[in-house]
Amino acid sequence: MTKRQIIILSTCVAIVFFIGYRLSTGKGEDIKVDQKKSEDSRYVKVQKIKNDTVDVIVEGFGRVTSSRNITLSSEVQGVLLPTGFNLKAGRSFTQGQLLFKVNDKEAQLALKARKSGFLNIVATLLPDIRIDFPDRSKNWTTFFNAIDLDNSLPDLPDFGSNKEKTFLAAKNILAEYYNIKGDEERIKKYGVYAPFNGTIVAVTSEVGTTVNPGSPIATIIKTMDLEVAVPINPEYASLVSVGDNVSLFSEDKSISWEGVVSHIAKNVNENTQSVDVYITINNTSNTLYNGMYLEVKINSDKIANAIEVPRRALLDNGMVYVVRDSLLFSVKPEIVKHNKGGIILRGLSDKELVVVEPIPGAVDSMKVSPLIN
Repeated sequence: MTKRQIIILSTCVAIVFFIGYRLSTGKGEDIKVDQKKSEDSRYVKVQKIKNDTVDVIVEGFGRVTSSRNITLSSEVQGVLLPTGFNLKAGRSFTQGQLLFKVNDKEAQLALKARKSGFLNIVATLLPDIRIDFPDRSKNWTTFFNAIDLDNSLPDLPDFGSNKEKTFLAAKNILAEYYNIKGDEERIKKYGVYAPFNGTIVAVTSEVGTTVNPGSPIATIIKTMDLEVAVPINPEYASLVSVGDNVSLFSEDKSISWEGVVSHIAKNVNENTQSVDVYITINNTSNTLYNGMYLEVKINSDKIANAIEVPRRALLDNGMVYVVRDSLLFSVKPEIVKHNKGGIILRGLSDKELVVVEPIPGAVDSMKVSPLIN
């Protein structure tokens, strides 16, 4: 015999001798018990319950939009003039900057003509005022001298008496004065200035075109005042409150931002059958843009005496399996919320073992061997 054959034969003899010895001394029963146990029970992964306060994270997705999205329209008629600002989509501007201007030369001339007529009316009334209201003559002379055709009309002098007011009204001074003030306000509408720092999204009318009252010129947004509308399940809307802190992530999670819940819709969106939660974003880094798609995590409510288990632990009927004395029992806990990574449950006892993975063919009282996950 070769050396290899001798080693194999010696090993077999040793095994047979050991088994015979165990059986002859009555110690072979545990082999049968272990074998029977492995045949009658199944190993299952379990999680030991330890109820505690669980942070509720409401998750969702939404697109970034500006909270100030305005379509600028012309309130007057005329030709759009160049202003030194290039009225094109994508251009940024600062608050107070002239965005576009309508040709107001004709309106300016008409206003000067009307002021000249008013100046003539006041001049013809000054002699009468000196006679009928001598103590008011100085005030009206000062007013007359302050009228400048290139500037706004000065404030009217205060009325010294009802008689003076009646006299001026009868001479049409008051009506003409306020008509001119109205024209001065209208002249201001020929130039449109930026109400905030922002960006042009779209341009409807180009420089050189004739616009009419109500004609849309451009759409602008406030770039530093961005928000995200996140649709969430109405069942979880009560868990979210105004002021909750929010973490936002880019699609590849390479960039993150912080935000806060600013307001919550009081109705269900007919298209998505969800409640829209609006989040204001802190965009001081200028890395966030209108139209971006973000993942959102709202740090909302806290649930006391609860535990989070994997989603696979929940059966289709809303039950879970627990292990008691190596036997399976199905129980129905209170489902507080479905999270992306798990389910928050209440109603399970501390130190109890809950099964965290599906068991094909499982039934109540089935014998199992728990493996704590």
